[in-house]
Amino acid sequence: MDGNVAPLDKIYELAQKYDAMVMVDESHSAGVVGRTGRGTTEQYNLRGKIEILTGTLGKAFGGAVGGFTTGKKEIIEMLRQRSRPYLFSNSIPPMVAGAAIEMFNLIDKTNDLQDKLHNNTAYFVEKMKAAGFDIKPTQSAICAVMLYDAKLSQDFAAALQEEGIYVTGFYYPVVPKGQARIRVQVSAAHEKEHLDRCIAAFTKIGKNLGVIK
Repeated sequence: MDGNVAPLDKIYELAQKYDAMVMVDESHSAGVVGRTGRGTTEQYNLRGKIEILTGTLGKAFGGAVGGFTTGKKEIIEMLRQRSRPYLFSNSIPPMVAGAAIEMFNLIDKTNDLQDKLHNNTAYFVEKMKAAGFDIKPTQSAICAVMLYDAKLSQDFAAALQEEGIYVTGFYYPVVPKGQARIRVQVSAAHEKEHLDRCIAAFTKIGKNLGVIK
């Protein structure tokens, strides 16, 4: 919800100290976090050192359904024999598997999309802060525009949708009480004109509702 990232370096140090294994869910970070989009293990220079990684074939990988678990072959073999979701679920459609494989290939071939995403996010946050909005620090493409009031977040989101900007207001129990916000997810598919249109709409509604001056 905040776009923050777990302190994986410190978690890894503790695991080494106490002879523990670490499992990281990269569902929101795969394809997004890290210089080349390889997730939190890349951000903390821990690629190949985490025992189990899980992720989704939706979100950045665009497959809409299914997920994956990677790790040492002994762990994966055990999961194939014991993991209930693996044993009692239908396999994903072949086209989804094919699209996911192509996405992994794209990450290996070029960093253009990740660079564009990171630049878009930085641009959006900078311009929104300049307009007077309270944006939580983010290490991903999730930008939380803080409003703190549940009803205000709903009214703000509804007004933005009237402006052609599709966003959703989040409030308790999805986020802590008093932490209502609109969560904006920036994409590499966005061009600067899209971001500028979104920022202009936020600014217009923000002034109308008294959020900014």
